[in-house]
Amino acid sequence: MAVPSRRFPPRISRRAALISSAIAVGLVVSIVGALILVNRPQQAPIAAAPTASPTASPSPSPSPTPTPTPTPSPSATPAAPIGPDPVLGSDGRLTVLLLGSDARSGLSGNRTDVIMVVSLNPATGAVAAASIPRDTANFPTSSRQTYGPKVNGLYQSLIGRIGQPRAAGEMKRIIGEGIGVEIDSYAVVGFEGVRRLINAVGGVDVVLAKSVSDPYYWVTSRTRGVFFPAGTNHLNGDRALIFARTRKGDNDFERARRQQLLVAAAVDAVRDRGLNNLVKLLPVAGRYVRTDLPFKAAPLLYDLVSGAKLSDAKRVVFGPTKWASGGSGTSFRLKLDVVRAWTAEWMAPVTTLPAPGARTTPLPPMAAR
Repeated sequence: MAVPSRRFPPRISRRAALISSAIAVGLVVSIVGALILVNRPQQAPIAAAPTASPTASPSPSPSPTPTPTPTPSPSATPAAPIGPDPVLGSDGRLTVLLLGSDARSGLSGNRTDVIMVVSLNPATGAVAAASIPRDTANFPTSSRQTYGPKVNGLYQSLIGRIGQPRAAGEMKRIIGEGIGVEIDSYAVVGFEGVRRLINAVGGVDVVLAKSVSDPYYWVTSRTRGVFFPAGTNHLNGDRALIFARTRKGDNDFERARRQQLLVAAAVDAVRDRGLNNLVKLLPVAGRYVRTDLPFKAAPLLYDLVSGAKLSDAKRVVFGPTKWASGGSGTSFRLKLDVVRAWTAEWMAPVTTLPAPGARTTPLPPMAAR
């Protein structure tokens, strides 16, 4: 279905663009890229097509007793077709692809050990997050082709063939078509970006049902082993990065679930501090985050984040045996029909939008200059 476009506040500068990236980052901080989740969004008014008011023509007759001739009413001009909403796309949802790259100093390449799709329904506040494990193989790239190796190498392969940012846009298409959902935007963040972004929001709080222990994780060249107790853990940038990477104490699927927890914690940290405090994220986001989130939508994006019903979010990791089969524990193939049935249920197109006319949070002064 076509979704009416929304009118965004005018004169939004490059700083606003960075705020948009920073907000996206809030949701991505899990180990990755970018933004969003919603309850009942404070959306900008839906823009109606402007209608010109006809101007009455003066009577041309100089006679003192003129007989006025009515000016014919102008024929109504059909409004131009309304295209996809710049934020919500054509399905009425906000859906973002979060990519966590392992790119860092001393290591070449851009393997994405985090591939997460986060989607929200702006009419009901429902949130859904799905992670594709890095060891997924034979991922479909079109109706006739697949990428044979592990999917965490796909982004790097695309960069080598078509460059950046086209590679990220192509990842958005491939992942979306593969799991059966329209993806509106992407966000990519590397290790250093995650660490700095978490620190910029003052750290995050994650609550664990059980402790996490990995005696094999190298914290430094001399320190080995990490432990996170059950209950609330306040994580700074370094600990958050470890939390998002550790897996040898359990497995890659549990790591993906922890990354989803970290995303939710990042959203909480961003919205708890308010829009004005996001200014401190600008230099970090500008340097470490790559995203195509629409810059002019920064206030609307923040409003979406502010109402997120995180506690009710539907989360899934598409691992074996329910969601994938074949291969060994380090290589498997998605059961696309089962995966797409899940996205059809939890990331379905929106049929009813919230009433127009609600406010949109203004940008902080520094961003509006």
